[in-house]
Amino acid sequence: MSLTGACCNTPPNNDAHWHNKGVNVTLSREIAGDKRSTYRTGPKDSKRGLIAIYDIFGYHPTTHQFFDRIAESHGGFQLSAPDFFKNGGVKEMGPGVMAWVGENGDYVKNHIGDIIKAAVEDLRKDGCTSFSIFGQCWGAYMAVQASSEEGNPFLASGGPHPSFFSVETTKDTKAPLIILASKDEADMVPIVENLKSKNFPVESFTKRFDNMHHGWTGGRGDWENPEQFKAGLEAVDLLGAYFAKVVAASESKL
Repeated sequence: MSLTGACCNTPPNNDAHWHNKGVNVTLSREIAGDKRSTYRTGPKDSKRGLIAIYDIFGYHPTTHQFFDRIAESHGGFQLSAPDFFKNGGVKEMGPGVMAWVGENGDYVKNHIGDIIKAAVEDLRKDGCTSFSIFGQCWGAYMAVQASSEEGNPFLASGGPHPSFFSVETTKDTKAPLIILASKDEADMVPIVENLKSKNFPVESFTKRFDNMHHGWTGGRGDWENPEQFKAGLEAVDLLGAYFAKVVAASESKL
């Protein structure tokens, strides 16, 4: 169980040109005595909230574009993407990446769960009544840890090119998963099959992008490349549609 070799050995891409649609704001509640910020985007009148978690490279142009486009898809979502890394994302590639993640990206030690809860609280204050969560790479694993907590509010979880995903690490999720794998990840079908016994209102879903490398929707994505851009837009559409679907299924039960 580890980050992919591609993630550990390849630096992020900074070439994409994108004018951010959202803004950075401070979370209304301090975390462990610190003020923390989040990137907020999407229509402010939407009642559907999304928590987005970047990959180990932190904020990058492609990451912002990905989040902005999802927030505007399928009727719109209020999206909050907290800045979990106080000093920015990974700077040095190579074998030290796992140690960096252990020091800066531990769900409990680095208050990832607490930051997520604070972001949800702010979305709720701004009118959101439903919530889903997703992430990229390490962020997808953080999303699943959040959706595995008792009493969590999330209707769906998952994300593209996940790291640390297995039947064992996803078995406790309280919400269905959408998993968009690249060619660099293991087969995700066994995870989806294992979750069928939970009888979620919407089944978990996976799609493999065999022509994409790990990280193509985040820090390692180059959406100036037409092939990556096309696959990125497909990922946006799949995620937006899935999150809209779980909200509709939840509302139909009321």
